[in-house]
Amino acid sequence: MGPVGHIAVSAAVGAVTWGITGSPSAAGAALAIGVLVDLDHLYDFYNWYIRRKRRKLHILLHGWEYSVAIFFILGLLYYHPLLLSAALAHLAHIGSDHYRNGLSPLAYSIIYRFSVGFDASVLAPGRDVGLSYRAWTHMLPFGHFIQPWFRRKIEPWILSRLEGSGADD
Repeated sequence: MGPVGHIAVSAAVGAVTWGITGSPSAAGAALAIGVLVDLDHLYDFYNWYIRRKRRKLHILLHGWEYSVAIFFILGLLYYHPLLLSAALAHLAHIGSDHYRNGLSPLAYSIIYRFSVGFDASVLAPGRDVGLSYRAWTHMLPFGHFIQPWFRRKIEPWILSRLEGSGADD
């Protein structure tokens, strides 16, 4: 799911959390957490397109375990509306990514990804993670307007970075 979808889902989670807890800052926390989780993709993009190594899929913030840990803290140790909002927004983000991307639920487990050495061929079988850039313009509002420019200016650079790199590096 792209940023627009995550903003919509996170805003809904924030509104519900605000309504339940009465904390307007919980809405802001949900929006921030629900969108900023995707910053972990930058590390993978760096590895794939700069270092030319696309054998690994890290997405370090995408893990069911983080939400479970926060719910554990909320239930047993410390309750705060911002923590509730963060847990719900994170869970909504991971759940919507899982639904949209069609990967195994284990692919969204940080423990499982670690146990398989973050091997992209195990986590996303039959997919070339380096080609994920093709969806970028479709995730942006009015992305179809920048798609010709993207294909002309950015895609050739990405493709040049992918040449000679692959699952064996």
